[in-house]
Amino acid sequence: MTRKDSSLIQFRERIPRDVLAHVRGRVLDIPVAESTVRVRVTAKAEAIKVSLRTRDPGEAKARHAVVSTHLANVYRSLRTTTPLKLTQAQCVALSEDCYRAWTATPLADQLRGLAPDGEDWTELGLDVAEAEPRSTVQRIAESQQRDLHRLIQAGRAHEAVAPFVNRALLSRGLRVDAPSRDAVTAEFVRSMTDAWAMQAKRARGDFSPDTNAKRFPPQSVLKKANRKNGAEQPTATDLFNRWRQHPDQASVTPSTLASYSAVFDRFKAFLTKRHGAEPAVSGLTRADIRAYIDKRSENGVKPKTINAVDLGAINAVFNWAVEQEILTSGNPAARIKRKARKDAEGSGRKTLNDAEATAILAKALHYVPAPRESPKLAAAKRWVPWLMAYTGTRVGEMAQLRKSDVVKFDGHWAIAVSKEAGTVKTKSAWHIPLHPHLIEQGFLDFVEAAPDGHLFLTPRPDLYRPDAPPSRTKDPRGILGPLQSVKNKLAAFAKEALPASNGSGPAPNHGWRHRFKAQARKNGIDKEVRDAFADHASGDVAGDYGKDELFSAMVAALDKVPCYECG
Repeated sequence: MTRKDSSLIQFRERIPRDVLAHVRGRVLDIPVAESTVRVRVTAKAEAIKVSLRTRDPGEAKARHAVVSTHLANVYRSLRTTTPLKLTQAQCVALSEDCYRAWTATPLADQLRGLAPDGEDWTELGLDVAEAEPRSTVQRIAESQQRDLHRLIQAGRAHEAVAPFVNRALLSRGLRVDAPSRDAVTAEFVRSMTDAWAMQAKRARGDFSPDTNAKRFPPQSVLKKANRKNGAEQPTATDLFNRWRQHPDQASVTPSTLASYSAVFDRFKAFLTKRHGAEPAVSGLTRADIRAYIDKRSENGVKPKTINAVDLGAINAVFNWAVEQEILTSGNPAARIKRKARKDAEGSGRKTLNDAEATAILAKALHYVPAPRESPKLAAAKRWVPWLMAYTGTRVGEMAQLRKSDVVKFDGHWAIAVSKEAGTVKTKSAWHIPLHPHLIEQGFLDFVEAAPDGHLFLTPRPDLYRPDAPPSRTKDPRGILGPLQSVKNKLAAFAKEALPASNGSGPAPNHGWRHRFKAQARKNGIDKEVRDAFADHASGDVAGDYGKDELFSAMVAALDKVPCYECG
């Protein structure tokens, strides 16, 4: 945002409610570009506001991300209920930032930073504007080192470096116990002493390599502290894993688990790139969520998909965590939506027209398998489009058919649809009568000649061996991965058959459901029977009855479903 009285772009972010009382009254050192801005949070503040010191939107976006990440770490530190105990290596690693900052900053600015609030540093006898600057700087550095040692001897080292210690801990989201804070303070004192010695050496004209800079351990030693600190503040990935393992989700379908898992994998990758590491959910802001859906939009994902798939999964898990009192700071994604204009999305044609339907079925009828193509995939291309055309079912329900699912039911050949074969969106089970044209084409002969098991895919339970990576779907049968592969290849197969278009046509696999219901309505088939074919809720009392009670009506309705003539 921008202010009325300035052309510079401003950062403004609401303070999370659960830490509001802890943030008010504090002085925060916020990194902006190459400098640090000190912001005093008033007793009535509702948001953090600071100038990003640029008019360039691109640069402002980058600086905004840095400030937002810094504040998220501050909030994480304030939320931590159990202080951490740091190792000596972690304490030394924390002091490295202090050392590097003070060796890179002009000495006058360093000394000004040590002056007590309200006191002019020049009144301490530290005038650097004398005629001999080198000797003056050297004298100042040596004098300040002596003063610092006197503070240490007087037990006042904490007072001298407390602002720097607080900033370092807050910026990394760490809350430590008293012994660890004392150890960090001691390391900061040592780093400041070494930094002043380095400045004095440079003031004498000695710019030889800085050997002190090599004494610090790698910053990776702090990751363990961050992980331990984050154990009480779960990340989005942690919440998803807890959600999927909870008894509440026992009835969630494997396909839903797979969809949610893909969403949270993308979300984690985005947050890690944005913040350097996946932050705790309690530290996420609405700006993080909006930035994620902005990125999805930039990648060409439609608003409807973002709302239904991405935000649907995130809200389901976050709301569950709020209900379980795991997430006490509220759902940061609540009420966020990607808006879409009706004329830009949702008005496209969803059903296959006559030319498209005929083209796909003709390609399937006359399909010649490619060299070395899997026989089951070739069979899927031959039969699944025709099965969808005469049943109005979902592509997955036909692609996962087993030999045992083609049965005689109530005196008529039928297909049994059930989740035992793979997955069913509504978790229901029912029989769909086979259209006479399918039998005439030899579908029953194909089924009889096929080996036992799935007709169009080969399960891969070996993917779930003990040493395999964790499964997204909890599907030890190994069906859902091969099923998705077949669905994708069927979609590509159908698109190859479609007449050239401007890209606004329907999704070919799903288009069969719309076409079947449209044709059934056109030919006078009762709505209740149409819904039974397609596994749609009827919306009235009849919907409480099983679809198999309508089987005889479905058989009779087949006389009203005309045959496709594809030559």
